[in-house]
Amino acid sequence: MPSFLCLLLSLQGAWAAVIIQVPSSPVQAGPHSNVSLPCHFSLDPPRPIDVDFLIVRWSLRGKNIATFDTNITVFRPRGAVLDATRLPEGNASLYLSDVRDEDAGEYTCFVLHTPDSAEGKVALKLEAPPRLTLGPTGVPLGKPSTLTCTASDFYPDGVSVKWLRGSETLKVDSPPAKRGPNYLFYAQSVLEFTPQISDAGVTFSCQIHHRAVKDPISQDIELKVVARPELHMLTRPPGKTFLVAECLVCGFYPQNVTVQWLQNGEPIQAGIYESEFEQNPNGTFSTGSVFFPQQGHFAASYTCQVQHEALEAPLEERIPWEPEALGYFGSPMTWLLGSLGHLVGLGMGIGATLMYQRRRAKYKQAEPNDQTLLKKTSKVRRENPDDVFVI
Repeated sequence: MPSFLCLLLSLQGAWAAVIIQVPSSPVQAGPHSNVSLPCHFSLDPPRPIDVDFLIVRWSLRGKNIATFDTNITVFRPRGAVLDATRLPEGNASLYLSDVRDEDAGEYTCFVLHTPDSAEGKVALKLEAPPRLTLGPTGVPLGKPSTLTCTASDFYPDGVSVKWLRGSETLKVDSPPAKRGPNYLFYAQSVLEFTPQISDAGVTFSCQIHHRAVKDPISQDIELKVVARPELHMLTRPPGKTFLVAECLVCGFYPQNVTVQWLQNGEPIQAGIYESEFEQNPNGTFSTGSVFFPQQGHFAASYTCQVQHEALEAPLEERIPWEPEALGYFGSPMTWLLGSLGHLVGLGMGIGATLMYQRRRAKYKQAEPNDQTLLKKTSKVRRENPDDVFVI
């Protein structure tokens, strides 16, 4: 009898304790999705797992979901999977399909490897954290605009939204949630405001609070405030036989802008003079470009092209040009001045003639050696866009 007891004790000492590993955090799943409840076990000290000595049981609120005892038995009406081929590896995870509200709760993974046993708890929450999108990043200066914060694919319904400008809270909102085709919810919160120059480069944030996440989900954007340029073309004198063309670019923001002249669709460089940037009272900018066509014998088409980040495509305006023909007075300038007097009346024609002569003389002095004077005399006048040369 003593020898039998010694043998029994030695056999018991050969068996290993069961160690269970389950996730410490709840497992989240959306409605009607499939989910895996992890449960891994091992023996201590390590030794091979013998399924002949193994029993595995999954239960929820005291009711069996699936068991292994030589064979797999499933009790869940919508089915469950306990893979017997992976049990020798120490994997007793449970797979559930089409989970619903009644499937949420704390599951028990019980493992018996004779004679020792252990169990672990796995919480399943029918929750899905929201995904967040925020936009747009660019808004027009001085015009009523909106930023939209969209929370999507969350469960259950109910989110709280906080809008911030830097660290300043602008709005707290609880937008109504709508159910999407995937049984998950989405909601939108809109921030209405009129962007100013002071908003450019400022960080706007949207924070979403939902029960599926411990801390709020946040997304930031650095706001781009833009103003589309306006393009005005003037010729001196008016008509196709002009001697100078002016391209006025007004009311744009930010300052970076590209103004280019094209002749019959091809870029040109000669005879072009740029004016300085001027800042308008509302914070936008204006500038101009002056072009003197080269006198020749063939007609051409000249285009002023403007590129700016507020434009989806370059802004363009085209004007036709024809070479001057020698008239009665024998020179292009005298023909030009006589035409002005004839077209607009004697008094107005003389005034326009004198103004044109003075302005043309300043440009002639500046070409091509004194571009500093040219820049000073070719500033864009916002008050009177028809008179861009400053005397």
